[in-house]
Amino acid sequence: MPNANVYAQEKTSPAGAPVSPWGRIVIFLPYLVMTLSLLMTWFFWRQYDHSLNVRSQTVFSDRTQEITERFFTKLVDDEQILRGAAGLYNASDDVTRDEWRRYTQSLSLVSNYPGLQGLGFTEVVYPNERERHIRRIRNEGFASYNMWPGGERPFYTAIIYLEPFDWRNRRAFGFDMFSEPVRREAMEQARDRGEAAVTSPVVLVQEIEKDTQKGILMYMPVYRQGAAIATVAQRRDALKGFVYSPIRMLDFMSANFPKGSSDIGFRIFTEKSENPGAMLFDSTAAWKTKVPSDYRSDLTTSLTVHRFGRDWLFSFHSLPAFAMEQRRGQSRGYLAGGLTVSLLLTVIAFMLRSAHASAIAAAQAINESRERYRKISEDSPAYISTTLPDGTITYANPALAAGTGMTQAEMIGKNFLDFLLPEYREQVRRALSATSPENPTCTTEQALNGPDGSVSWHQWTNRAIFDEQRGLIGFQAVGQDITERKRAEEERARLEQQMVHAQKMESLGVLAGGVAHDFNNILMAIIGNVDLSLMALPDDSPVVANLNRIQQAATRAADLAKQMLAYSGKGRFFVGPVDLNRVVKDLEHILEGSLSDRTGLELELHIPLPDIEADVTQIQQILMNLVMNASEAIGDGRGEIVITTGVMEMDRTSLKDVLLGEQMEEGNYVFLEVSDNGCGMEREMVAKIFDPFFTTKFTGRGLGLAAVHGIVRGHKGGIKVYSEPGKGSVFRVLFPQSHAPGEEKGAPSPAADGWQGEGKVLLVDDEEVVRSIASALLTELGYTPLLAESGEEALALYRDTKGIQAVILDLTMPHMDGEACFRALRLLDPEVKVIMSSGFSEHDVVEKFNGGLAGFIQKPYTLGTLRAVMKKV
Repeated sequence: MPNANVYAQEKTSPAGAPVSPWGRIVIFLPYLVMTLSLLMTWFFWRQYDHSLNVRSQTVFSDRTQEITERFFTKLVDDEQILRGAAGLYNASDDVTRDEWRRYTQSLSLVSNYPGLQGLGFTEVVYPNERERHIRRIRNEGFASYNMWPGGERPFYTAIIYLEPFDWRNRRAFGFDMFSEPVRREAMEQARDRGEAAVTSPVVLVQEIEKDTQKGILMYMPVYRQGAAIATVAQRRDALKGFVYSPIRMLDFMSANFPKGSSDIGFRIFTEKSENPGAMLFDSTAAWKTKVPSDYRSDLTTSLTVHRFGRDWLFSFHSLPAFAMEQRRGQSRGYLAGGLTVSLLLTVIAFMLRSAHASAIAAAQAINESRERYRKISEDSPAYISTTLPDGTITYANPALAAGTGMTQAEMIGKNFLDFLLPEYREQVRRALSATSPENPTCTTEQALNGPDGSVSWHQWTNRAIFDEQRGLIGFQAVGQDITERKRAEEERARLEQQMVHAQKMESLGVLAGGVAHDFNNILMAIIGNVDLSLMALPDDSPVVANLNRIQQAATRAADLAKQMLAYSGKGRFFVGPVDLNRVVKDLEHILEGSLSDRTGLELELHIPLPDIEADVTQIQQILMNLVMNASEAIGDGRGEIVITTGVMEMDRTSLKDVLLGEQMEEGNYVFLEVSDNGCGMEREMVAKIFDPFFTTKFTGRGLGLAAVHGIVRGHKGGIKVYSEPGKGSVFRVLFPQSHAPGEEKGAPSPAADGWQGEGKVLLVDDEEVVRSIASALLTELGYTPLLAESGEEALALYRDTKGIQAVILDLTMPHMDGEACFRALRLLDPEVKVIMSSGFSEHDVVEKFNGGLAGFIQKPYTLGTLRAVMKKV
């Protein structure tokens, strides 16, 4: 019955109306948007870039000050050590070697002052004191001691103490540092000024060929006790020696800057200019900082400091890490982003202008479309209607009005549910209420009271219309009268043979498939011989009737073999769209007849119900087995069995609780449910009832559940069981919802003409009886059969025999089965025509060969079936 949306009447401007002021503005809008957005992007980018420059310069300046101050702070620490050592001499007339060692050890130079090679004392020795000085040091245990380098000088400054006195520092023992110009310059400044002084870069005497570093030496003068040191001359006369520290620069810098400097590179010079000879330290080279070869620093600066008698130059430059840390790249990114936004706004403005023009054209098109729809609706022989959500009719076309015996005006305002038979109203109401924006359509079949008091049937396709807030506005529907079709279906249903009680049995899976295969081979001999006998006898022979009855019995036995294959899970034979409601209704009276007088049967069917892809016979077998199982659970007591159908959505979480759920996919499933109020089962029993090896008999468990399991598995479905002792059981079987409508397939109709063939056909089967009858059938068709009882023999025959037109190959054979034989034949001859023969279904067999077979024939087969297959191949 009608279910549709209300059509609102809109007024649009007539074609050719003058352009409004807003329309003229829209024409120039894209260019205005582009200009303004580009100007704003440029302004804000300049502001942001300037703020980044200021912040980066400030951070860079702070970091350079920090590096400089840390460097001199550490040198001051070393100066304090020298002052302490000088104070040691000022407090004593003579400092022994042992006292010097203990003093140095108390400082813990390695841990507290990393980078200092040691702490030493160099004594001033005049030429007339030289020999006495050498003897004195040798008497202290250094027999090979001597002052070096040799030569006559006004005085000498020999190193006599240097702690720690390790292998490296021993290399400097006795060295006259005043003999070397760079060291002498710093020593003279320290002597004359009375303060610490530092040398330019030197290579320390302690250095070896490996791990050579630049270094400096810091000197502090030591004067004789009580001597006047007010003037330079007095200080020169009072000089006793120097305390000093050799400093290895890389060790010194690495210890005081433990993490290096990856954001700012710097170089230290001991002069005011960047003289390569005066460069003391280069952080980028010393710490092996990776810098691109084409990199140019954004920020550079230099600092000049006068300390320790020298002019120091610190040269700083930013590294890539500094620019990244300060997010300098963001400035260009923001500019690119702003330009992109400007471009997008311009494109949107152009689209708005285009949409404005399209809207004007669309308004006119809507009016024209509405008028065309009105004419189609008025002239259409189909029923068309629209209703409100509560069912009130807002439009009915002339065809619908004529079908109900009313005028269009009389139908407007009435509720379409009032036209339906009472028993169908709730079903239709539920179907319509189940629509949603995701699934807005539904198809219903409705029984109506006709104008003459008769019942007529309509089929309606209803589409729900929703607003932007997902609220239901109404329904729009198209329908047709299907009364004649319904009557024809009911007539056919009455003429169909009713299914007998399903045999209650338990299947043992693999055994059922094997038995069915062997059974088909036996039936092959029966059916083939009967077929050949009928051809050889005249129609009036008294034996013909008996042979026909044998043929009918053998055919029924073949159907039984197919059922056994279904129990083993290999039985998708004639698969097509199946309506579960129809299956239940067709079996209703048979099921009622199989139940005791104390057991009732109730149906709760969801109408309409989506189709499933299935074999009707197997679905009937499932229903029979489940109902019989429920009947046994009720036993001799009074009870009730309810059969329910419906649709449910299954996600991955809900599939975890479903038997066979691991092979199922998420989506909508149609279910068949059989529930009873019998004795129920314990949870442990529920886990075993589908096991074909579970043979313990117990109250409430029927036969055939292993077969149900196999059939459902073959249909890629699942089973869910709910049961509690004393409260009954519920068996719910789930089938995937069909998405492709079609007609149920039947067995292929064998060719009934007198077609004949010729040539050689290789017949391969391990059963003698099958080879015998199939050979006779091939001979009857005009072929020359070549027989082989194994795959190996078949390969030899095919290799040695020329002119074989086709091969009829049994799938199941010992040693080399049909699949392996097929692969081997294809290696011998890629063009070989192989017809696979098996008791299993065509679907299960053909999909193994990816379309490589020329044909398929299912055992047992007749002469007509063989003729049709051979004629096709």
